[in-house]
Amino acid sequence: MVHVIQSKEDFEQQLSNAGDKLIVIDFCANWCGPCKIIAPKLAELAATYAERAVVLKVNVDENEEITIEYNITSMPTFVFIKSGEVLEVFVGGNSDKLAKSMEKYVGDNDEPNGETQQHLSTSSESAASGSTICDLDEEVEGAHEMPMRVQSALDKEGVLEN
Repeated sequence: MVHVIQSKEDFEQQLSNAGDKLIVIDFCANWCGPCKIIAPKLAELAATYAERAVVLKVNVDENEEITIEYNITSMPTFVFIKSGEVLEVFVGGNSDKLAKSMEKYVGDNDEPNGETQQHLSTSSESAASGSTICDLDEEVEGAHEMPMRVQSALDKEGVLEN
């Protein structure tokens, strides 16, 4: 089941309740076409992995504080978190990548497939796969700063460390 976040408090409660499950956050907007296109696949994956993953949908227009905290500038953006650590972030409506990432992280291993680093995916990677993104029209104050949760997981080259 996909849980639609209603407020910052709701978001924090869902993160807390997730325990050691994988958390997948879908940052989206009602007006974003790619967000609408990938929504059924996300719902399908949420049902498939319901015992091992929590899927949260954050509407960027209704939850600005969370959007700023995670430095979201394009939708859909997917953030994968486990045990309080950001594992992966990717932008774009790439349903194959979404499925593969969920499959990779729902396992019992702390280091899926023996990998020690994950690269942050870019919109160009998603665009190359035929998907598109929606950008926020206005730059939100503070959005240029990398959120501490993501920044602490990145090394100087922008590679996510596990």
